[in-house]
Order: sequence, then structure tokens, then C-alpha cells
Amino acid sequence: MQFSNPHNIPQVLVDAMLDDDYTRGDAELSVTQLISPPRIVILQERFKHNMVVDIATRVPSLMGRVLHKICEQYAPPEAITEERLFATVDGMKISGAVDLQIPKPNGKWAIHDYKLTKSYAAMDEKIEWEQQLNIYAHLMSLNGREVDELKIVAILKDWQKKLVDVKAGYPPCQVMTIPIRLWTPEEQVNFTRSQIVNHRKAREALDKGLPIEACSETARWVRDETWALMKEGRNAAIKLYDNPYDAEAAAAEKGDEFFVTYRPGTPIRCAGNYCGVAEFCRVWRSDPRYTP
Repeated sequence: MQFSNPHNIPQVLVDAMLDDDYTRGDAELSVTQLISPPRIVILQERFKHNMVVDIATRVPSLMGRVLHKICEQYAPPEAITEERLFATVDGMKISGAVDLQIPKPNGKWAIHDYKLTKSYAAMDEKIEWEQQLNIYAHLMSLNGREVDELKIVAILKDWQKKLVDVKAGYPPCQVMTIPIRLWTPEEQVNFTRSQIVNHRKAREALDKGLPIEACSETARWVRDETWALMKEGRNAAIKLYDNPYDAEAAAAEKGDEFFVTYRPGTPIRCAGNYCGVAEFCRVWRSDPRYTP
């Protein structure tokens, strides 16, 4: 991977952002990779020497590392911080670094994971957080520690006090502790295995020269998709709906000359190149929504 500095960020910050000692160890996949779409993981591995990344995009990573270092310094003495755990599941070695493992009086453990994120992330249910922490719990169980509590400690970098009383569901504080649903051991095992199967299938397809399955619309962070209520003989939509059910009900109520057309939203992850490999992805480059 190569880095550019088109905004002339001071070299001291550039050096700090490049001084990242992250490693997944000798594992085939990290937990972050395991819960990611296989297509993204494969493209990142395949084109890592061709990727040119604006160093400014590493600022959130730098801020996250600073947060983790400070939290590690002030963790309870009985806790385990930033431990990378390894386990082999169905023949594949995986690893994950758990921010904070806290022993409890009942002999079990709590996992706390720090997130430097935006306020909207704390307002929505992020399935990725639930997946990540439950695989961590599974890794801990495979290393002899039973987990009975999962929490995200979210530091909201864009939090605004003035929005607390005017925006429904807005976080009341800049730091939020969010309980995460703990899956059953069977759910943890089944999900981990299913993700391993998906990644193996993608690698086998690559080895055979076959197409790799595209990322789902959810994984592509599609936003603002709408269902347009249309009328025969008219080009403009009568009304836009954010779900198909209300749109179909309106069309049925108005009569046979009315129908519904789906208008796809914008795949934010692709359009913003948040995966880092959008320019190498044939699926995205062939998408009608793609703009060079």
C-alpha cells in the first residue's frame, strides 16, 4: 500500500499515522476480516501493492489508537487489555484483539470494546458490532474464559449538546455505554463457521478464475433507496416512499393505472471508497451509479 499527501499534512502527523504496529499474527483472518464481505478482503489482499491511499483517511485510525492507548493505561489492574486471542475453527486460524476483558465475581468475563465513532452510529443498531463482540466471546471461550457480558463504549466525536433536546433518540452524552446482545454458544459457533465457509468459497472461486460473489446491498451501505408511486403516462413520481409496503398500498388504493418503481439508493461504501478497493472492483465499476 502506498500513501499520498495531497493536503500537505505535517510530516510529524504523517509519521504518526504510518507508525501502526497492527498485525493479525499468524492467523489467516482477523475477526474484522471475518465479518467483512469476502470480496473486500480478497481485493484488499490482491491489490495491496497497487492501492494509493490519501494519508488523511488514516486520521480516524490515529485517533482510535490514541484512545485505546489511554484507556489501556487506566484500565483496572485485574483486567486484561489489548490481548490478541487465537483459535482454529474448522481448520482456519483466526485472531482478534479484545480491548478490555474484565473478570467478574461470578467467575465469568465481560468484554468492553471502545469505539471512536459518530453519533448516528450510537443511535442505530449496528449488526457489525454485535457480530464482532460475539466472535470475541467465542474466541475467549475457546481460550478458557466464559463471557456473560458485552458492551460497546462509544466516544462520539461529532456529538453536539444543542441536539439533545431537539433530535429524537440523540445521545444525551458524548460517551455512551451500549449493551450488546450476547448470543448463545450455538449462535456464536454457527455464525463463525458460516463466515469461514463464505471466505473459503470466495477464495476457491478466485483460484478457479470464477467471479467472486458481490457484496450485499447492506454491506455496501446503501442509503436513500426509495419506492416511487407512478401513474401511467406520467414521467415524474407522484410520491416517494422509504419502503415498498406503503408504496404498494397507495398504488392499490388509487387504482390500476398506478404502479410502483424501485429507485436504488447510493452504495455509500463503494461511492466513498470506504473499502479502499472500489477502483479495482468490477462490480462497482459496472454499476450504473458508478462515477469515476
